[in-house]
Amino acid sequence: WLGTRFPESPVSYYISYTHPISAITDVNSEGALRLMSSIRTGLHHHEAGIQKRHQPGFDEFVSTDFRIYTGIYRRIDMDYLVYESLWQEDPVFYLRSILRKRGRNTMGRWTITLTGLSGMPVGADSDDFVGFHSSVEAMPEALGMLGLFGRLDLEALQQIDLPAGMFLRTRLFGGVSSAALPLEQRYMASDAAAFNWMQSGFTRARGTIPEAWMRSGWVQIPGGPGLRGYTFRTTDRLENDLPAWDRHAGTFSLDLYFPNPVNTYFSKIPYLGKLLRLESYVFTDAGLLYEHTNWQELQMNAGAGFMLSLNIPDYLGQDRGFFIRYELPVWVSDVSEGEKSLEIRHLLGLGAQLRL
Repeated sequence: WLGTRFPESPVSYYISYTHPISAITDVNSEGALRLMSSIRTGLHHHEAGIQKRHQPGFDEFVSTDFRIYTGIYRRIDMDYLVYESLWQEDPVFYLRSILRKRGRNTMGRWTITLTGLSGMPVGADSDDFVGFHSSVEAMPEALGMLGLFGRLDLEALQQIDLPAGMFLRTRLFGGVSSAALPLEQRYMASDAAAFNWMQSGFTRARGTIPEAWMRSGWVQIPGGPGLRGYTFRTTDRLENDLPAWDRHAGTFSLDLYFPNPVNTYFSKIPYLGKLLRLESYVFTDAGLLYEHTNWQELQMNAGAGFMLSLNIPDYLGQDRGFFIRYELPVWVSDVSEGEKSLEIRHLLGLGAQLRL
């Protein structure tokens, strides 16, 4: 890409290369080498690794995926960010691994994903580390190595089919991290870690979504603990330069989907009806967060929402399309002074599983 306004670094790029590895490839069991390099929206990011997938039968939703990558990234320009406080500028060398298993049981489809991340900053100033208290302190050590960090996430999803066209989707999330975790990799109660914002063309640079929407707390970036009703609190903390991250988290979400006439109409449209959906649901989230030195009280929220999706899955059953969510978390158990637990709140969620 070439920046049309010719900023200081006008040229940006993203390139990836995947090549099969015959030694670990068989029928329905692909293994491959993957290389990626990118310089865009003020971030250098380069990665290499191996990915392996096994599908025992013809159902693409019954499979096991394992990926392990090593890489390095560095934030070189803060001008693209809505919140500079969510990033540090030292280059970070890391190793990450992902194990995902999908299957079906008597209730419906399920997915379990275990993600591990470890690494250390390269050439970082040991006295210029921002801790979980948001204070500058000496960089922590682990295993005798300065700045060595780790994070482990577990996510379990279950879909439960019900009569009359209804179904439940449940999500269990648990995550733990070390004291030296970089700012951009830390949990936030409601949104994905800042580093994961870079995966979407909507959120990797400010301005794609109106910045006023982001700063008002109307936009929720899914991932991490995912307490949707606390997006406003997260945004308020960021706007007031207060720490918005958590060191550990455990949360549970339940969404009950029910039929609506608009989706029924969509389903009758030839060809497009299989790709276009409007889902309606009520939801609740509950979670325990370890903010600074203590576990906080149980935090809960509930509301209703709609999701419009145009999705064309690929041959492996992976999502490929656009998703727009509008949610109303009308009840929040723990509110700031002057707010009511029961009141109208608006959330917008945008997603895309396309190369942009």
